[in-house]
Amino acid sequence: MKAVEIKNLTVRLNGREVLNNLFLSLDEGRFLGVVGPNGGGKTTLLKAILGLIKPSSGDIRVFGKSPEEVLKSGRMFGYLPQVSKVAQDFPIRVIDIVMMGRYGRIGMLRWPKEEDRRKALEYLTVMGIEDLKYVPFSELSGGQQQRTSIARALAGEPKILMLDEPNTGIDVIGQGDFYHLLKGLQKRFNITILMASHDIGTIPAYVDEIACLNYTFHYQGDPVGALDETVLNDLFGKDVDLLHHTDICEKCERLRRV
Repeated sequence: MKAVEIKNLTVRLNGREVLNNLFLSLDEGRFLGVVGPNGGGKTTLLKAILGLIKPSSGDIRVFGKSPEEVLKSGRMFGYLPQVSKVAQDFPIRVIDIVMMGRYGRIGMLRWPKEEDRRKALEYLTVMGIEDLKYVPFSELSGGQQQRTSIARALAGEPKILMLDEPNTGIDVIGQGDFYHLLKGLQKRFNITILMASHDIGTIPAYVDEIACLNYTFHYQGDPVGALDETVLNDLFGKDVDLLHHTDICEKCERLRRV
């Protein structure tokens, strides 16, 4: 089944065209990386799919429904925005953050049940941070905060996980482990993942498909193809050093054999 279908999508914000004539077809259970420069429209695309931004023209379908219909249900999406909505000085524990992800299922004015708490603890365990459940969110490292935020997104048991620059605040050494973690979540839960990132030098080794976005799509398909010099120059609008991509291509080749 198609998780996301986009036809002729154009979005204008404040009188300026941000996205132009986008087409996308993504099967359920696939991991799509949307890569491109800052300001290229990645966040706008995710928000349009989520139903948070209304397209100027074109059509978006999420499992056959409009984003607005899906948004009302509160159960289809798990969303990790680029900037955390939790104030760093707000005294809230990790377990409380993750419980927020259950409200789409239990309703905002209802008390969580024991099942909801069990689910929150389950996803903390999945993310490897169950021992931090009573730690204030503000005391966590950047990587631990991202794991907590993803646990919150997963706690609602979504069919699609949407991630906007999820490696923000994670050191370079930890980024590879983080992408491995996402790949494991995809396989374990058969969840569809859409991840926006400017990290084109790394994510091709982890995603199933890639879409190169800067105002419009400059490439879609096999991750290795995104590392083509012409594609990169079209995407970023300047010459790009390709020397460091050799090992990434080899990783992509190995992943295809798995």
